Amino acid sequence: MPYLICEKCGGYYKLKEGESPHDFDDQCQCGGHLKYKESLGEYDPITADNPQMDDHPVMNDDSITTDDDRVEETLHASDKYLLADNSPKNAFTDSFYQDTNNKEENNEQITKGHLSGNLFRISVIMAIMVIIIITAGILTHKNNSYGVFNFNAYEKYSDEEINTFMESAFNPDDYGNSYNQVGKWQTNVVRIKITGSPTEEDIKTLKKAINDINVNVKDFQLVIDDKNQMEHDMEIYFIPHSEFSLYSVNPKEADGFTLWRVSTSDIYGGNPAGEIFKAKVFIGIDGLSQKRRSHVIVHELAHSLGLHHNHNQNSVLCLRGPDITEYTDLDKTMFRMLYRNDILPYMSRNQVEIIMNNSRRSFF
Repeated sequence: MPYLICEKCGGYYKLKEGESPHDFDDQCQCGGHLKYKESLGEYDPITADNPQMDDHPVMNDDSITTDDDRVEETLHASDKYLLADNSPKNAFTDSFYQDTNNKEENNEQITKGHLSGNLFRISVIMAIMVIIIITAGILTHKNNSYGVFNFNAYEKYSDEEINTFMESAFNPDDYGNSYNQVGKWQTNVVRIKITGSPTEEDIKTLKKAINDINVNVKDFQLVIDDKNQMEHDMEIYFIPHSEFSLYSVNPKEADGFTLWRVSTSDIYGGNPAGEIFKAKVFIGIDGLSQKRRSHVIVHELAHSLGLHHNHNQNSVLCLRGPDITEYTDLDKTMFRMLYRNDILPYMSRNQVEIIMNNSRRSFF
């Protein structure tokens, strides 16, 4: 690459493509003569005017010049004669500015690196916080049934939900039975034993129903535990209708029924008022379609919790209602209502009405 080099100050200018030495004056602004060279290696501007300097250096104190002195002298000269972009420039000055620019670029890269590192650490911390919140939400949802960081004592209900629940909890005429007190389980775990001949679809329906209850009911869980040799809390029988009479003195003409045993009684009966201690659920297996059997399973399992019939077509407990085969949102809400911590066994209708009125959903 061709250069124009000043013999006096040592400055140089690299010719660009298309430029010719004839485009420039032959004299530098310092007064030195410009020479054309094909490369910088062909010319040493420091010794060009004194060829004897390399072979016979003068050894007196005033004339001794070190490399550092030469660099400093050349830098001063370049500062004095630094011209516009089209003028010769000093090689040392170029190097100096290049080093400065490199340092600035390195500092900028270091700053960006620090920022990237900080952003990464912040992202990791935020991710950990999200995981903690989600985990806490799952645990809370598992324990409190229906919402993260929410408790059923603070849940609000619609008029339909309250009216249907009050009918299911205090049915004045359910096949001749009248219920005027709350009946519910107070234990942490209800262990279930399955007896008889259920189909695979029966077991599938039962397990889903149990899961729906466990997700929505606070403080106690239903668990299928066939291997436990101890007495179970609930027994579910899948038997022919003809065998119903073995377990009930006066079996009704129904496809299933539930008997409860409360803590104040030693016998099973049709009234769960009080603290439910034991329960037996009966599912007829003969003469029923699978859909009907699935409905009877979820229907009777809801009874086992302490709820009775209602007349809402959107509930599995609707008397002579449609064959709904899984719990609706209304049913799940009633489970949560019955198993609120402030609703206790043996409470009267008036006591529960006060609690429900305070939990009525507002339109404002």
